[in-house]
Amino acid sequence: MLRPRVIPCLLLRGQALVKTQRFADPSYVGDPLNAVRIFNEKEVDELVVLDIAATPRATAPDLELVAELAGECFMPLAWGGGIRDAATARALFAAGVEKVVLNTALHEVPGLLGALAATHGAQSLVASIDVRRDARGRASVVTRGATVDTGRDPVAWAETLVAEGAGELL
Repeated sequence: MLRPRVIPCLLLRGQALVKTQRFADPSYVGDPLNAVRIFNEKEVDELVVLDIAATPRATAPDLELVAELAGECFMPLAWGGGIRDAATARALFAAGVEKVVLNTALHEVPGLLGALAATHGAQSLVASIDVRRDARGRASVVTRGATVDTGRDPVAWAETLVAEGAGELL
């Protein structure tokens, strides 16, 4: 019998965890270190942290925070936000992250996913796909915190990302 995996996805903005509604109106929900401790107690299978402010502000990941969270985690940690090149991904792996989550960079940096898959393996790469529906109900892939509509079909985009080397989809 298959055992379901529990993988919470936390949204980080600065040093605070937030909850959003439809990519907007972030409201404070807690401290990321405390959340990691709670999920340690709950024995979740994996933890995903997405810095939703990094890409819009063009900032790199806070490696000190990443290392602190990774040091506290009893489960694999995936990090997304602010990853625009292979050097940033390497720095995240060195800080203790087991997977990197890519979204906007997949659209803006052609070949990044393939290059990372070749050096780090597909198992360490998560391709994140944000989707919005238009007034007619058609789904479309969006990036940059849902501020840019790419016009791409989500299913076709997912197939492309898997073919390029994504080990997992979010």
